This record gives sequence, C-alpha cells and structure tokens, in this order.
Amino acid sequence: MKKFQLPLIWFNLLFAIYTVLAYNGVFFQKLNEIYASTAVIIATALVLIAVLNLLFNLLFYRYTTKVIAVLLTLINGLVLYFMINYNAVIDKVMLLNVIQTDVYEVEDLLGQTFFIYFGGFGLLPAVIIALLPIDYEQGKWKGRLASMAASVLFAGALCGYGYKTTEDLARNQKPIRYALVPSNYIGSTISAIKMQRKKSSHPFVQIALDAKRTDYWEKNGKKNLFIFIVGETARAANDSLNGYARDTNKPLKEFSDELLYFSNVRSCGTSTAVSVPCMFSKDGRKQFKPGSEDYTENFLDILERLNFKVFWRENNTGCKGNCDRVEVEDVCLEKSCYDKVLMEGLAEKLKGFEEEDIFVVFHQKGVHGPSYIDRYPAEFDVWKPACQDKTDVKKCTPEELVNVYDNATLYGSQVMADYIRELKRLGNDYNTFLIYASDHGESLGEGGFYLHGHPYDEAPDYQKHIPMMVWMSESFAQSFKIDQNCLKQQLAKPYSHDNLFHSMLGLTGVQTAEYNPSLDIFAACRIK
Repeated sequence: MKKFQLPLIWFNLLFAIYTVLAYNGVFFQKLNEIYASTAVIIATALVLIAVLNLLFNLLFYRYTTKVIAVLLTLINGLVLYFMINYNAVIDKVMLLNVIQTDVYEVEDLLGQTFFIYFGGFGLLPAVIIALLPIDYEQGKWKGRLASMAASVLFAGALCGYGYKTTEDLARNQKPIRYALVPSNYIGSTISAIKMQRKKSSHPFVQIALDAKRTDYWEKNGKKNLFIFIVGETARAANDSLNGYARDTNKPLKEFSDELLYFSNVRSCGTSTAVSVPCMFSKDGRKQFKPGSEDYTENFLDILERLNFKVFWRENNTGCKGNCDRVEVEDVCLEKSCYDKVLMEGLAEKLKGFEEEDIFVVFHQKGVHGPSYIDRYPAEFDVWKPACQDKTDVKKCTPEELVNVYDNATLYGSQVMADYIRELKRLGNDYNTFLIYASDHGESLGEGGFYLHGHPYDEAPDYQKHIPMMVWMSESFAQSFKIDQNCLKQQLAKPYSHDNLFHSMLGLTGVQTAEYNPSLDIFAACRIK
C-alpha cells in the first residue's frame, strides 16, 4: 500500500485556510464592528485565503515549506496570545518595545495562559506540520500555476464585486491591518528593521550649539539641584490629587501647600520606547520620530555641554538613548527593586560635585504591569483583595485589578513624599527642585484594553492622561524668582510632554534658539 503524502498544492491551500481561520478572530471581530455584515466577513476571509494561497505557492518548495510554515505557526501562536490576552496592537512601535525590553519584563508577560495559547496554536500545529508527509512532485508546475491563477482570479473577482468595501478598507480603515495575522507582524518587523538600519547609519545630530547659560537666578550661596523623575505607567485617573475617590496620594498630604499637581497633562506616546525619548527631545509628539533618540542630542546633552553635572539613576529597563552621553547609575542590582532605591546614596554622591549645578534623572519602575503586586511592599496592601497574578491580569476581577494598581500608586506617593523629605534635608546646601511626569498611562480592562502600547490615536485616554507634579524649596522659588501662587493658577491648563524640553531649558537658564517660551510652563510665572 502506497504511503499517504499530501500534495504540496493542497498543503498550501489548507495552510492558508488554517492561518486565516485560526489566528484572525480579532481581525474579524474588528471587521464586524465596522461593517456588521456576515457577507463582508465571509468575502474577506475568502480573499485572504486566496492571497495567502498565492503567496505560499510562490514561497513553498521542497526545502522551504516546512521551515517557513513551522516558523509562521510558532510566531502566529505567540502573536495571538498577546492580541487576545492584552488586546495588543502589533505595529512597529510594539516591535520597538520588544527589542528594548529585558528578560524580567518578558517573564512578567508569560504565564499559564501563554503556554496554553502557544502550545495549542503554536507548538502543536508546528509539530504536526513538521511530521506531515508532503508530496513535492505531484502537480509540481501545472498544479501550482493553476492554483495561483485561480487565487488571483477569485480574489480579484471578489474585490471587484465589493469595490466600495475594498476601497473603504484600504483608505479609511488602515488601523485594522494591525490585527491581521501574519501581515501585521511581518510588516511591522520590516518597518522596525528599517528603523534600526536608519539609526545605525544616520549621522549624529547635535542641537542647540548656540546655547549659553544666563544664570538668571539670584546667587544665595547655594548650588542648584534639579531632580527630574520619569514615572512609569502612572495614570492620572487613579490619583486622589486629581479627584479620585480613594486616597491614593495620602502620603503627599503633608506637602499639599507646596506640591503642584498638574491635572490636565498628556503623554507623547503610550509606551516607554516612544514616550521616554520624546520627553527629552526638542521635537513635540507630532514631530518626534521613534528611533531618532539614538542619533540626536536631547536637553541632557545641552546641560552637560554647559557644565551642569548630569547623571541618570536607573531602576527600569534602560534610558532609551537619553543617557548615552551622561553618567549612568544602575541602582538596582536585583531582579526588581522598589523605587525608594533611587534616592539611596544620593546625598553622599552629591558631595563630589559641590562646585557644579546638578541635574539628576530618576527613572522609576513605577506601577508597571502586569506584575503590579511586585511594585510595593506588603504594608501597602491597603485595598483588598488585590490581584495576585503576575502575568495574566485577565484572571483577576476588575475590583482586584484596580485594588492592586491603587496599592502600587499609594506606595509611589510614599516614595515621592520620601524624596521631598530628603530634598528638604538637603536644603541647607542646595536650592532644590523636583518635577515628576509619568511616561504614559495604563488601561485596567476598560473597554477590553489592558496595559499600554496601543496606537496613540486609538488608545483610550487612560493610556495618555498622566500625572505631573512639581515641588520646589522656598529658597529655590525665591532664588529662581518663581511665583508659586501664579503657578497654582496654571494647574488645570492643558500641558503635555511637549512642554518638558522648553520648561527645563527655561528653568535652568539656558538661552538658545531651540527654546520656545510659549511652551515653558514656568515662563508666565517668573517674576521679572
């Protein structure tokens, strides 16, 4: 009896059908939300099957079929997990985040559900494909050409018949392509590779070469210490200082007369890979190009060039290109540290720079998920039950998820209060100033969205509306001629990360053509 072998042209068609039906539930769900038409869904599925069948017939030969098919299947299973479990959008920014993440963040995302999805939709079909006997000779050319011709004619006829829908999909519904497997991650990978190649070949760009220090502040025998805190994944919606019912900012109450909370601030992006570089860039959100931070100076470079002592204290996954030309300290030597570590040893370190003005960046771990439970010590487990799952937040109830996030926010407020106390202690030697801004916000299941990183225009406001706070010592306010009562009248005005570059240059007394006083938060409240 002749051993069964599946002809290659039939394998190509079956693999195309399986790929479309097994991995594109999210895509068809979004398609249904747009058109609410079963006919459109069926027609689109048939067109996609025809297109994939054409491509597989072009790519699959004796030595390529199983290699490519197995690889696609494994990646499809991986992508499907993130799309379904976190409502993730697969675009070049998401790929950029993947490139820049570390092993600990990856661990936080991989739990039991991951292995179920990856095993059932990735590993198992990949093994079946690897073991499947395929006949590469039967219908080698005629059958292949006939299958390809049929695919072209069939897809063309369906697209032509539904021309208006096809045109609308192509012109007006472009975001839906990020849900189409495997084209979403293939296209995004190509874009990410192009971005990386551009970064490596682009000439280095210096900025503000005309910059000079004006030292507009009054000398009072003290050096100036600026602390810039890059928060992580904090959303304004859960801050009691922003009107949230729970007292998540309780530790900051003792500084209520001194702390300035800006309630209407938006981030530059929805992910660390975009937002953190954009926060330090001269370019605003609409002009900033992800990846440009690797070959373009930022405001830290300007300060360093003007003889400020600049250093970056890291408790996250890296500075995303911002600290490449300044001193860097990785203050956490373990898998994960609480953010209190960022202030530890600072006073001792400052003693070595008594003749310089100092600008320090704290890059926090913040309330980064999904392992929210690891972001605070047990004594801050105030709201219960708190979500204990460190990888799959969907397993927790909405109440548990909000509870754990609020506990982490409460701890973050305690850390901020401790920072301020330390700066008060240092007030005998320094005029001290602190500004805090989160890199982006977070979704906690609202509308089916979790975590962050969705395309900016589609992301819910929870991922963009961020807290920003400013505290300054009395000696700083007097020396720098800042009218704090005036600033209190600005707290509800709309601001964004776009204001940070210009606000920091204005505050530190840097004069350059790059500086735009209309974007300087403090300019209107500077006493002439």
